[in-house]
Amino acid sequence: MNNRTTFLALSAIVTAFTVSAAAATRHTSTTFDEILLPSAGARGYVTGEFDMVIDHPPLLQYVYGLPVFLSRPSYPAESLADWNHDLRYGYARAFFWQVGNDPERIAFIARFMGVLMGAALIVVTFLLTRSAAGPAAGLIAALLVASLPDVLAHSGISYNDVPLALVLLVTAWAIDRTVRRPTIARAAVAGLATGIAFGVKFSAIVLGPMTLLLLLCEAVTRWPDRGWLRRTLLLIPVFTVAAYLALVAVYLGDFTLREFWVGLDINIRHANTGHGAPAVLLGRYSLEGWWYFFPVAFFLKTSVALHALLLVALAGALAAVRHGRQSAPHAAAAPSTRALLERALASPLRVPAVGGAVFLAFVIAADLNIGFRHALPILPFACILIAAGVRRAWSLRLPLLRAVVVAALAWHVIAPLRFYPFYISFLSEYTGPVEYSYETLVDSSLDWGQGLLELRNFMRQENVPRIMLSYFGSALPEGYGIDYVAMPSFFPLPAYGVAEGDTLPRWVAISATNLAGNYLRGDPFARFRDIRPTAVVGRSIFLFHLEGD
Repeated sequence: MNNRTTFLALSAIVTAFTVSAAAATRHTSTTFDEILLPSAGARGYVTGEFDMVIDHPPLLQYVYGLPVFLSRPSYPAESLADWNHDLRYGYARAFFWQVGNDPERIAFIARFMGVLMGAALIVVTFLLTRSAAGPAAGLIAALLVASLPDVLAHSGISYNDVPLALVLLVTAWAIDRTVRRPTIARAAVAGLATGIAFGVKFSAIVLGPMTLLLLLCEAVTRWPDRGWLRRTLLLIPVFTVAAYLALVAVYLGDFTLREFWVGLDINIRHANTGHGAPAVLLGRYSLEGWWYFFPVAFFLKTSVALHALLLVALAGALAAVRHGRQSAPHAAAAPSTRALLERALASPLRVPAVGGAVFLAFVIAADLNIGFRHALPILPFACILIAAGVRRAWSLRLPLLRAVVVAALAWHVIAPLRFYPFYISFLSEYTGPVEYSYETLVDSSLDWGQGLLELRNFMRQENVPRIMLSYFGSALPEGYGIDYVAMPSFFPLPAYGVAEGDTLPRWVAISATNLAGNYLRGDPFARFRDIRPTAVVGRSIFLFHLEGD
């Protein structure tokens, strides 16, 4: 492929992704956690204090908060002395819905920054795959990432899951370049990238074991190269100082990094509490979760087309191994198992292999099964490996295999579009109808509070003046013009629109997570699970029209 063709193809992929992800944000209400970073960031630019959210590093507060701040919004009164979990949500809700701001405009301004980071993830995936497996594999990887439902969904949410995937991908490759050819410049760049990654999300702690494994891979292939070992050891201080200074810059010159250590401790304890959080998987409910939650969720949150391409990639990898064994002129000269192992350890594809494996172990070891988004950084690594394997399989020149590749790539692109604009609620072809989706997965894998705009549209179209509402999310429904009678919700809803003697509405709206029985004491909506919903809006809010008693 020539450079012009490659550039045009990549541009088309990135443009289509950007348009689709950005357009989808106009149809979804703010999700559970995303109101925090834009409001905290905008407030920080006014007060000079970015202390409202300390359980996440502040870098994304700067990113999401800046365009919101530049839009000149109104701010709630500075009357809260301590930013604990409840108070910070109170400030953010007031910022979006109670001081005269347009919540949909603010959400779009912040979300577009997330869309740009999603586009950057696609470009970086292409560049890194091209360097390891050629431009055709790079375009395949870019297309795979651009069509992942969770990347489409979470790029349009002003939070930290897609940015984490981006910085981990860049940082892992920077570390590997330093390991392969240790120089001061490369060590400094890798250290800076590591510091920035820790400024995005504390989950960047996985870079520790990733680095150790990459060092081990290189040491095995170089043994006993003492010169390489000496250079590597001497560059550890360079790497460490660069990472530290980058993190100090992220924390605005705090050389003690006090808030960093506090936030890291909060996250470690939160992810390893020993009892996790309520979770649903394929009709089962658990407070402890399952070790296999994320491997199973991978097949539930990605299309069958990607799974077919995974099988094709495995066939391509096996063909590559067989070709390596048969490439010698005679059997006696065939490479030994050790030689093949060293070749694999030295492969440019060791970064996605190590990165994906380490992050998978990380999420499996944690106690939280509240959303497949926590495993999102695995997906670009996996797409790079799949693209390289598919490119290898294509070179076998088998017509049937090529037909499978073309069909699978086409379906991989089409599959998430069937869920537009509610990409976050995507479930694979293995699952049942939407009326029973809450039995498969809930929380941020299906229902993260994104359905209020669609609920408002439904009420207007069907001339429903008021509903009974149980909502899973942090948004204020009345801020979107929804008249309701409050039912049990994760955040107690204000008693909006209720007057003595009012007749209760016949329409009941229940978020999927609440319907599944998560978080709410006593499972108050268990009886509704025996009733087929009248409608499901936003693929996340279940509507029931009650007749008689």
